Amino acid sequence: MSLFTKVAAKKVEAPKAKAKGTPWLAGDPNGDAIAKSVKALVALDGEVKAIEAKMGLHKTVVKKYAEERYVRDFASRGVNPETPLYVQTSDGEKVTFIVQDRSGQYGVRAEQKDALIDLVGEDAANGLLYEEAKFGFNRDLLAIEGVKDVIGAALETALQQLLDSNLLSAEQAEQLLEVDTKTAFKPGTLDRMALIVGKDTTRMKQLLEIMGSSATRYIKV
Repeated sequence: MSLFTKVAAKKVEAPKAKAKGTPWLAGDPNGDAIAKSVKALVALDGEVKAIEAKMGLHKTVVKKYAEERYVRDFASRGVNPETPLYVQTSDGEKVTFIVQDRSGQYGVRAEQKDALIDLVGEDAANGLLYEEAKFGFNRDLLAIEGVKDVIGAALETALQQLLDSNLLSAEQAEQLLEVDTKTAFKPGTLDRMALIVGKDTTRMKQLLEIMGSSATRYIKV
């Protein structure tokens, strides 16, 4: 069994992380400005969720109607209805019905395949599905000094063996290894921030700004 076969057959579930956190007490919401804002954010978030729930009910009704019209138009024309697709009232108010083909992006579950076989038959179902395996290297381990050199040398040897055995042509061998080259911060940079810039808040802020999306920051209520 090859290394890639073993990796594909073995799915390791990451251990569940214990709940952690660092609470910062703002104070009494009746007198502290920060605490007042926290209280207001929580209250407003509740209102937003209530509105989203109401919208969800109406979206379900409209979506059912739109799907019916969509398949009806598709069946009558034999092609996808021209987009954008709208559900519109007599006075001009409208919402958009979005349909996007994202085939290949998500896995097909066993029950989905069974249902597809029931619908179109096994041969036709197999013709609609394909298996894809993507292999990659552990980024943290690949960043260890010297690991990339050893892996690279091994891959060069493997490619040469493929050429010598005529399993691949020289042109095919060049295309076998797909590389997405980019410059990135090493894993763990954020954890080592104090070692990198010292315990200087100004320099830490500067480093965070430089890292940008590599050190994502946002407020979530």
